[in-house]
Amino acid sequence: MIITLLGFIAGTLIGLTGTGGGVILTPLLLIFTPFPAVVVVGTDIVNGAVTKLLGVIEHRHLGQVHWRLASFLIVGSTPGTLGGIWFLSYLKAHLATGQLDHVLKTVLAVTLFGVSLFLPFVRNGYIKLPGASLEFRRKREIARLIAVGALVGFLVALTSIGSGSLLMIFLLLLVPLPLGALVGTDITFGLATMALAGTFHIWMGNFNGGLFLRLVAGALPGVVLGSRLTQLVPERYFNWLYSVLYFSLGARLLMAG
Repeated sequence: MIITLLGFIAGTLIGLTGTGGGVILTPLLLIFTPFPAVVVVGTDIVNGAVTKLLGVIEHRHLGQVHWRLASFLIVGSTPGTLGGIWFLSYLKAHLATGQLDHVLKTVLAVTLFGVSLFLPFVRNGYIKLPGASLEFRRKREIARLIAVGALVGFLVALTSIGSGSLLMIFLLLLVPLPLGALVGTDITFGLATMALAGTFHIWMGNFNGGLFLRLVAGALPGVVLGSRLTQLVPERYFNWLYSVLYFSLGARLLMAG
């Protein structure tokens, strides 16, 4: 029951803000369930792909997907995701289960700390890069988006987090789109990235079917609810709460590791 409830909460946050899947669900599963870290990461990635598919359908229906922007990000995420999968398989082959758990929990914790520090300032507009544009005609702009996609894809494959939390930070810095369009585009990118990473995680055996079914049972209704709430709930009310939560989860993972 607790796993399904966690899936529902994460799904609602994904639909509402584009974040909340791996960045909240993965640490909570590591803390409250006995599954190895690599299995939690792999199963959560597959759950994220299914959840984000429904999110894309909902946001596309609302006209909140910028397809050109998503395409550049996905071009970068493909090699980044493959690189993350390769690095994870390398670690899995050279480390014992306990050592691998410690490494993944540490990477998760450090990433959570970084997100917790930057997210509220970026989302509230205190930090903004000059010259943000929707044209994407200059090679430097395109290369920057591809590089962002590659970095986030790598982290998604390795830890299951990043497709919403980290990417949203970059999008808010680089792209002057309304929040709803950023969320819809972010979820579209996350679908492509997590589908690719999830396929490899299943192939590598980093997947638990029972855990997946319980997560999906909660996540699917949650993402529908969250997607509908994007037009009703001002996101600024959640920014500092997310920051405190991410920092707390990161600290809890370090202590547990």
